[in-house]
Amino acid sequence: MLISVKRLRARIKTKAYHCLRCGAKTATFIFWATLYMIVMKMTIFKSNTTTVPVKDWAIPPDNYTKWMFQGPVIGDDEPETDSNQNQWLEPDNITVQELEQRVIRVQNVCRKRHLPSDTINNKEFFVDHLHNLVWCNVFKAASSSWLYKFNILGGYDRKFLGRTRQTPLMLARKKFPRPNAEELKDSINTPGVISLMIVREPFVRLLSAYRDKLENITPPYYRKLARAIVARHREDATKILGPIKSFGPTFYEFVAYLIHKHKEKDEKFTFDEHWAPYYQFCSPCAVNFTVIGKVETLKRDSAYVIQQLGLGHLLGRTTGDKRTRLRTVMNKSRDGKNTTSLMKYYFSQLNENLLKDLLNIYGIDFEMFGYDPNVYQSYVRK
Repeated sequence: MLISVKRLRARIKTKAYHCLRCGAKTATFIFWATLYMIVMKMTIFKSNTTTVPVKDWAIPPDNYTKWMFQGPVIGDDEPETDSNQNQWLEPDNITVQELEQRVIRVQNVCRKRHLPSDTINNKEFFVDHLHNLVWCNVFKAASSSWLYKFNILGGYDRKFLGRTRQTPLMLARKKFPRPNAEELKDSINTPGVISLMIVREPFVRLLSAYRDKLENITPPYYRKLARAIVARHREDATKILGPIKSFGPTFYEFVAYLIHKHKEKDEKFTFDEHWAPYYQFCSPCAVNFTVIGKVETLKRDSAYVIQQLGLGHLLGRTTGDKRTRLRTVMNKSRDGKNTTSLMKYYFSQLNENLLKDLLNIYGIDFEMFGYDPNVYQSYVRK
């Protein structure tokens, strides 16, 4: 009997040993497999540009969304409408009147300021002869949204747009090459053609461009500019802001750079397209746009243009555009702050004199398109 008990205990110990050994091997395998997947997800999978198939091709695809979100987006559109709508409705009287007033305001400011009306900066225009549409592509002002629309109007398949690695701007230029000045004038003056320009609050656009191109890890094209700004203005910025850890220019340094270049009066110097003043970039005094849209009322203004030209059957989904909702969510989740908080944070780096000099550059844009610059007086340092 004693021998049986000893054998039983020996067998239990042996089986327990094997179970523990097997369990240890299993736990070790799970640990290393999990670690491997985490590393793969952070490296290989992250860099994989293959897009996931989109079920509803009326929604702009993932690579477009990724392209649009390369930099922070500041400023929300108007409240969302029912995403189940799929009809481009007739514009209401208030919308028509507001759009008419915007055009009149631009013309009045052109006369008041004696701005040139004979020269057109035609290089950023898109002319769609087939659909009677002319658009000035203002960067950082719904440009990606309308680039997608122009690529659809140009005949690109939605599935192709969903998987291509080419940027929307390059694709659009293949279908709509830059017009010369005469072609642009003829198109604008053709009866039935709608000429469109979309703007946003000038300093909101300026800050969005700064954060996208210069603040942190800048795109290769802007690294040289970022280094030049820091070399020129870092000493003065440090005296005012204290020690600066960032390699990219602060907002103070960026604004100081813009003001310095503006005061130089160098005829060869032109502002970068991402922060060039509207009245210079799109030549509204020479073009006399049919529609002046705004990012703040983007869905309504875009719907007006699409409805007037009868393009709804080509562009599909209406004002409940999923991509616009994604942009608003991205804006709020990325920073955890609303637009006003961001503007206060960055403009607190400036003083009243810098704000005054900055308005010497962008003041005409505020006046021409009906934005109020006075709010920034409460943001800057006294």
